[in-house]
Amino acid sequence: MSIQDDVTDLARFSPRGVTSHYLDEVDDSIQEIDSQRPLAPHIVEKLQSEILYDRVHASAVIEGNKLTRRETIVILSTGIVEAGSRKDQQEVINLADACLYIQECLDSNVPLSIQLVKELHQKTLKDIDNSSAGRFRTIDVAITGASVSPPSHMDVPHLVSMIVELENVSNIHPIQKAAWIHWAFARVHPFVDGNGRVARLIQDYVLLKSRYVPAAVQPEDRERVYYESLENADLGSGDDFLEIVAKNVLRTSERYLAIIREEKSKTNWVQNIAKAASEKVKQTEHRKFLSIQRSYDSLKFEFESICADLNSELTDMQVRFKDYGSLDFEKYQSLKIKGRAVQTWLFGLHFMYGDINQRFVFWFGKHHRTSDDPRTFEQNTITILVSMEDSAGGSKKKLDDFESEDRITLREILVDDRSFLRRRYNPVARKSEWDIDISPSEIAQNFIYEVLSKVGLI
Repeated sequence: MSIQDDVTDLARFSPRGVTSHYLDEVDDSIQEIDSQRPLAPHIVEKLQSEILYDRVHASAVIEGNKLTRRETIVILSTGIVEAGSRKDQQEVINLADACLYIQECLDSNVPLSIQLVKELHQKTLKDIDNSSAGRFRTIDVAITGASVSPPSHMDVPHLVSMIVELENVSNIHPIQKAAWIHWAFARVHPFVDGNGRVARLIQDYVLLKSRYVPAAVQPEDRERVYYESLENADLGSGDDFLEIVAKNVLRTSERYLAIIREEKSKTNWVQNIAKAASEKVKQTEHRKFLSIQRSYDSLKFEFESICADLNSELTDMQVRFKDYGSLDFEKYQSLKIKGRAVQTWLFGLHFMYGDINQRFVFWFGKHHRTSDDPRTFEQNTITILVSMEDSAGGSKKKLDDFESEDRITLREILVDDRSFLRRRYNPVARKSEWDIDISPSEIAQNFIYEVLSKVGLI
């Protein structure tokens, strides 16, 4: 196959098998994001800044940049330089500028062109290699360890023109197109330096143009499969690389949704505060609600934080955290008055490793008082219950419905006077046992440790 036929071969990135399911899951997340539009200006600003930090740090690190995410944020938000070499600092500044320029072009309906490609490269290498910035290479190059060599520098302008033209006319799934164009630019290697950063920028241009979200390649991908999957695509198989792009789009879309929910929750909280302030009758109850909401949100934060830390260390396993928002005042009142409410999920956990596919949902319900209670609780005291989905993906059942020794022991989590209580089932004694004044961190750590133990991973 000629190099011209090679770089215009969209079919090698056709979704199939498991990757098709990833695309379906991404499409669902994108539809949920679209359903939230139009977003308030402060939410848009929060999304742009938070996702920008992720994109810049991920793209820089995968090329060997030593700055941490925190250091990257400090440099971009304040201009204060605390660490790293001058080159590392300039790289993240340049990447941020290029990302913002892409959004400006999309807002102005600027199509992809050779000129835009060169402009992105010029911004990427500004004050790093000004002599090469924005210019196609004029020499032949070789990539150490690669099975396929980049084409002659004399073919670069024509090949880039073919890629740009095909991007503007092809009608395929945005993620398939993004994966293809990322690889195609890496394959042609049109510049002496900065090819990977430009390829990822153009990939995100394609995704954002279709109202999708950027696909920030994670640092752990570099250590495992990123370059290997690009080489497989060089040899004709784009499945692995398409899956990487799809997974990273999904990861970013879930980040979008988490930020949207968080900001809308804050807005709802402010609105509820204003409403409660004008309704004197509700003031006392609303104060109780805010205290309970803050307590359970602190529990959710502990689970989310631990999952994030675990995923940064794990290699073959993932513990996915799903934020369903906070308890609002109306549902709180319904639980207190009626003992029930609809859609009270707080968060979910999804443990994935090989054939292991275990989901848990933590949701608000009412506590059923018994003689074993360690304290005298009010009628319809709000509590957190846990449901588990069976391995076949069927209906979810409360953990209270399981009594075998191989099941998770946690049954409910309750807040009373700002202290946490935990009820667990003792399968040996065949009764519930309470833990008093336990911290949110201990609850989260114990639960995740127990799940990993039950599935035989530790």
